Amino acid sequence: MNGIGLAVARSRMEDRFVLSLVHALADPLVEEGLSLMTAVVDDSVAEEAVYRHWADVGGICGVALLGVEQDDPRVPLLASLGFPVAGVVDSAVETAVPAVVVDFDASIDVLRAFLDTRPQRRIVFISATLEGETADGRVAAMESAELGGAFRVMRTEHSTAAAVAAGAAALADGPVTLVFDSDVLAAAALESYTAQGLRVPEDVAIVSWTDSALCRSASRSLTAIDRRGSEIGALLGTRMLAAVAGDRTTRVRAPRPFVVAGETA
Repeated sequence: MNGIGLAVARSRMEDRFVLSLVHALADPLVEEGLSLMTAVVDDSVAEEAVYRHWADVGGICGVALLGVEQDDPRVPLLASLGFPVAGVVDSAVETAVPAVVVDFDASIDVLRAFLDTRPQRRIVFISATLEGETADGRVAAMESAELGGAFRVMRTEHSTAAAVAAGAAALADGPVTLVFDSDVLAAAALESYTAQGLRVPEDVAIVSWTDSALCRSASRSLTAIDRRGSEIGALLGTRMLAAVAGDRTTRVRAPRPFVVAGETA
Protein backbone atom coordinates (compact mmCIF):
# COMPACT_ATOMS: atom_id res chain seq x y z
CA MET A 1 0.00 0.00 0.00
CA ASN A 2 1.31 3.44 -0.90
CA GLY A 3 1.72 6.00 1.83
CA ILE A 4 2.26 9.66 2.58
CA GLY A 5 5.49 10.64 4.30
CA LEU A 6 5.87 13.14 7.12
CA ALA A 7 9.12 14.07 8.88
CA VAL A 8 8.71 15.65 12.33
CA ALA A 9 11.48 17.39 14.24
CA ARG A 10 12.28 15.61 17.49
CA SER A 11 11.86 18.91 19.34
CA ARG A 12 8.19 19.03 18.26
CA MET A 13 7.25 15.57 19.46
CA GLU A 14 6.16 16.90 22.86
CA ASP A 15 3.94 19.53 21.27
CA ARG A 16 0.29 18.46 21.70
CA PHE A 17 -0.70 20.69 18.79
CA VAL A 18 1.63 18.78 16.47
CA LEU A 19 0.54 15.42 17.84
CA SER A 20 -3.15 16.18 17.33
CA LEU A 21 -2.39 17.48 13.84
CA VAL A 22 -0.51 14.32 12.88
CA HIS A 23 -3.25 12.08 14.27
CA ALA A 24 -5.94 13.91 12.29
CA LEU A 25 -3.79 14.00 9.15
CA ALA A 26 -3.95 10.22 8.95
CA ASP A 27 -7.75 9.99 8.88
CA PRO A 28 -8.50 11.28 5.34
CA LEU A 29 -5.50 9.34 4.01
CA VAL A 30 -6.69 6.04 5.47
CA GLU A 31 -10.16 6.62 4.03
CA GLU A 32 -8.53 6.73 0.59
CA GLY A 33 -6.43 3.62 1.20
CA LEU A 34 -3.18 5.41 2.00
CA SER A 35 -1.01 5.02 5.08
CA LEU A 36 0.91 7.73 6.94
CA MET A 37 4.62 7.06 7.33
CA THR A 38 6.26 9.31 9.93
CA ALA A 39 9.94 9.81 10.67
CA VAL A 40 11.42 11.69 13.64
CA VAL A 41 14.46 13.74 12.63
CA ASP A 42 17.03 15.74 14.57
CA ASP A 43 17.95 18.33 11.95
CA SER A 44 17.65 19.36 8.30
CA VAL A 45 20.43 16.98 7.23
CA ALA A 46 18.60 14.01 8.72
CA GLU A 47 15.34 15.19 7.17
CA GLU A 48 16.87 15.34 3.70
CA ALA A 49 18.31 11.85 4.19
CA VAL A 50 14.84 10.54 5.03
CA TYR A 51 13.36 12.01 1.86
CA ARG A 52 16.11 10.53 -0.28
CA HIS A 53 15.63 7.15 1.41
CA TRP A 54 11.91 7.23 0.66
CA ALA A 55 12.66 8.05 -2.97
CA ASP A 56 15.09 5.11 -3.18
CA VAL A 57 12.91 2.46 -1.54
CA GLY A 58 9.55 3.53 -2.99
CA GLY A 59 6.13 3.18 -1.41
CA ILE A 60 5.76 6.89 -0.65
CA CYS A 61 3.58 8.79 -3.11
CA GLY A 62 3.69 12.24 -1.52
CA VAL A 63 5.16 14.19 1.38
CA ALA A 64 3.43 16.47 3.87
CA LEU A 65 5.42 19.34 5.36
CA LEU A 66 5.00 21.24 8.62
CA GLY A 67 6.14 24.83 9.03
CA VAL A 68 6.87 25.61 5.39
CA GLU A 69 9.04 28.73 5.26
CA GLN A 70 9.62 31.33 2.57
CA ASP A 71 11.82 29.79 -0.15
CA ASP A 72 11.85 26.55 1.82
CA PRO A 73 14.64 24.33 0.40
CA ARG A 74 12.57 21.21 1.09
CA VAL A 75 10.08 22.12 -1.64
CA PRO A 76 12.48 22.01 -4.64
CA LEU A 77 14.26 19.01 -3.12
CA LEU A 78 11.05 17.01 -2.94
CA ALA A 79 10.06 18.13 -6.43
CA SER A 80 13.41 16.87 -7.73
CA LEU A 81 12.71 13.53 -6.06
CA GLY A 82 9.31 13.33 -7.75
CA PHE A 83 7.14 13.81 -4.65
CA PRO A 84 3.91 15.82 -4.66
CA VAL A 85 3.90 18.12 -1.61
CA ALA A 86 1.35 19.81 0.64
CA GLY A 87 2.18 21.80 3.74
CA VAL A 88 1.19 23.98 6.67
CA VAL A 89 2.34 27.56 6.17
CA ASP A 90 2.14 30.88 7.96
CA SER A 91 -0.09 33.44 6.29
CA ALA A 92 2.97 35.63 5.64
CA VAL A 93 4.64 32.91 3.53
CA GLU A 94 4.15 32.82 -0.23
CA THR A 95 4.44 29.32 -1.64
CA ALA A 96 3.21 27.54 -4.73
CA VAL A 97 2.51 24.22 -2.99
CA PRO A 98 -0.98 23.17 -1.83
CA ALA A 99 -1.20 24.43 1.72
CA VAL A 100 -3.19 24.99 4.88
CA VAL A 101 -2.61 28.64 5.79
CA VAL A 102 -2.29 29.36 9.51
CA ASP A 103 -2.38 32.91 10.84
CA PHE A 104 -0.16 32.79 13.92
CA ASP A 105 -1.09 36.37 14.75
CA ALA A 106 -4.70 35.22 15.20
CA SER A 107 -3.70 33.25 18.30
CA ILE A 108 -2.20 36.40 19.78
CA ASP A 109 -5.28 38.40 18.84
CA VAL A 110 -7.69 36.02 20.59
CA LEU A 111 -5.42 35.84 23.63
CA ARG A 112 -5.19 39.63 23.88
CA ALA A 113 -8.96 39.98 23.49
CA PHE A 114 -9.46 37.46 26.28
CA LEU A 115 -6.93 39.08 28.62
CA ASP A 116 -8.42 42.53 27.95
CA THR A 117 -11.47 41.35 29.90
CA ARG A 118 -9.27 40.40 32.87
CA PRO A 119 -7.32 42.60 35.33
CA GLN A 120 -4.61 44.43 33.39
CA ARG A 121 -1.09 43.19 34.07
CA ARG A 122 2.16 42.36 32.32
CA ILE A 123 2.12 39.44 29.88
CA VAL A 124 5.24 37.31 29.54
CA PHE A 125 5.56 34.54 26.96
CA ILE A 126 8.00 31.82 28.01
CA SER A 127 9.47 29.64 25.27
CA ALA A 128 11.66 26.66 26.20
CA THR A 129 13.43 26.15 22.88
CA LEU A 130 16.23 23.82 21.97
CA GLU A 131 19.64 25.38 21.45
CA GLY A 132 20.00 26.42 17.84
CA GLU A 133 16.37 25.72 17.03
CA THR A 134 14.87 28.15 14.55
CA ALA A 135 12.00 30.15 16.02
CA ASP A 136 8.73 28.81 14.70
CA GLY A 137 5.74 30.94 13.80
CA ARG A 138 4.40 31.29 17.32
CA VAL A 139 7.66 32.65 18.77
CA ALA A 140 8.16 34.97 15.80
CA ALA A 141 4.61 36.27 16.21
CA MET A 142 5.15 36.80 19.93
CA GLU A 143 8.41 38.64 19.30
CA SER A 144 6.58 40.87 16.83
CA ALA A 145 3.94 41.57 19.50
CA GLU A 146 6.76 42.29 21.95
CA LEU A 147 7.99 45.07 19.69
CA GLY A 148 4.52 46.58 19.91
CA GLY A 149 4.69 46.55 23.70
CA ALA A 150 2.02 43.88 24.18
CA PHE A 151 4.21 41.06 25.43
CA ARG A 152 7.62 40.30 26.77
CA VAL A 153 9.28 37.16 25.39
CA MET A 154 11.61 35.09 27.57
CA ARG A 155 13.57 32.25 25.96
CA THR A 156 14.91 29.50 28.19
CA GLU A 157 16.78 26.27 27.69
CA HIS A 158 14.68 23.27 26.72
CA SER A 159 13.69 22.07 30.18
CA THR A 160 10.70 22.29 32.48
CA ALA A 161 12.79 23.53 35.39
CA ALA A 162 14.22 26.39 33.33
CA ALA A 163 10.79 27.50 32.12
CA VAL A 164 9.31 27.41 35.64
CA ALA A 165 12.31 29.37 36.95
CA ALA A 166 11.89 31.97 34.21
CA GLY A 167 8.28 32.43 35.24
CA ALA A 168 9.32 32.83 38.86
CA ALA A 169 11.82 35.50 37.83
CA ALA A 170 9.09 37.40 36.00
CA LEU A 171 6.99 37.26 39.17
CA ALA A 172 9.61 39.25 41.05
CA ASP A 173 8.21 42.45 39.50
CA GLY A 174 4.67 41.80 40.71
CA PRO A 175 1.49 40.14 39.40
CA VAL A 176 1.91 38.82 35.87
CA THR A 177 0.24 36.65 33.25
CA LEU A 178 2.60 33.89 32.14
CA VAL A 179 1.98 32.26 28.76
CA PHE A 180 3.89 28.99 28.43
CA ASP A 181 4.53 27.50 25.01
CA SER A 182 3.35 24.04 26.05
CA ASP A 183 0.76 22.46 28.30
CA VAL A 184 3.45 20.47 30.12
CA LEU A 185 5.30 23.64 31.12
CA ALA A 186 2.09 25.40 32.16
CA ALA A 187 1.00 22.46 34.34
CA ALA A 188 4.44 22.24 35.95
CA ALA A 189 4.39 25.98 36.68
CA LEU A 190 0.94 25.70 38.25
CA GLU A 191 2.11 22.92 40.55
CA SER A 192 5.30 24.74 41.52
CA TYR A 193 3.78 28.14 42.20
CA THR A 194 0.83 26.84 44.20
CA ALA A 195 3.24 24.74 46.30
CA GLN A 196 5.04 28.00 47.09
CA GLY A 197 1.80 29.50 48.38
CA LEU A 198 1.17 31.78 45.42
CA ARG A 199 -2.43 32.45 44.47
CA VAL A 200 -3.51 31.52 40.96
CA PRO A 201 -4.71 33.59 39.15
CA GLU A 202 -4.52 36.48 41.67
CA ASP A 203 -0.72 36.55 42.02
CA VAL A 204 0.11 34.82 38.78
CA ALA A 205 -2.19 33.95 35.89
CA ILE A 206 -1.11 30.98 33.76
CA VAL A 207 -1.98 30.29 30.12
CA SER A 208 -0.95 27.35 27.94
CA TRP A 209 -0.30 28.10 24.27
CA THR A 210 -1.81 24.68 23.48
CA ASP A 211 -5.04 23.18 24.79
CA SER A 212 -5.01 19.50 25.76
CA ALA A 213 -6.47 16.92 28.12
CA LEU A 214 -3.66 17.83 30.52
CA CYS A 215 -4.96 21.40 30.68
CA ARG A 216 -8.40 20.17 31.69
CA SER A 217 -7.15 17.60 34.22
CA ALA A 218 -4.64 19.83 36.06
CA SER A 219 -5.25 20.63 39.74
CA ARG A 220 -6.83 23.83 38.48
CA SER A 221 -8.01 23.78 34.88
CA LEU A 222 -5.54 25.66 32.71
CA THR A 223 -6.65 28.48 30.48
CA ALA A 224 -5.36 27.55 27.02
CA ILE A 225 -5.49 28.40 23.33
CA ASP A 226 -7.15 25.86 21.08
CA ARG A 227 -5.15 26.33 17.89
CA ARG A 228 -7.32 23.80 16.04
CA GLY A 229 -4.65 21.18 15.50
CA SER A 230 -7.11 18.42 14.61
CA GLU A 231 -8.90 20.54 12.03
CA ILE A 232 -5.62 21.69 10.51
CA GLY A 233 -4.43 18.08 10.30
CA ALA A 234 -7.60 17.00 8.52
CA LEU A 235 -7.29 19.91 6.09
CA LEU A 236 -3.67 19.01 5.43
CA GLY A 237 -4.78 15.45 4.68
CA THR A 238 -7.27 16.64 2.06
CA ARG A 239 -4.68 19.01 0.55
CA MET A 240 -2.23 16.11 0.40
CA LEU A 241 -4.74 13.93 -1.42
CA ALA A 242 -5.38 16.77 -3.87
CA ALA A 243 -1.64 17.17 -4.44
CA VAL A 244 -1.28 13.46 -5.21
CA ALA A 245 -4.17 13.85 -7.67
CA GLY A 246 -2.35 16.66 -9.48
CA ASP A 247 -3.22 19.88 -7.62
CA ARG A 248 -0.10 21.98 -7.13
CA THR A 249 -1.36 25.33 -5.85
CA THR A 250 -4.59 25.34 -3.81
CA ARG A 251 -4.42 27.06 -0.42
CA VAL A 252 -7.11 26.83 2.28
CA ARG A 253 -7.27 28.84 5.48
CA ALA A 254 -7.14 27.15 8.87
CA PRO A 255 -10.05 27.80 11.25
CA ARG A 256 -9.58 30.61 13.75
CA PRO A 257 -8.16 29.65 17.16
CA PHE A 258 -10.01 30.41 20.37
CA VAL A 259 -9.33 30.62 24.10
CA VAL A 260 -10.55 27.84 26.40
CA ALA A 261 -11.17 29.66 29.67
CA GLY A 262 -9.93 27.73 32.68
CA GLU A 263 -9.35 28.57 36.32
CA THR A 264 -5.78 29.84 35.93
CA ALA A 265 -6.54 33.11 34.13
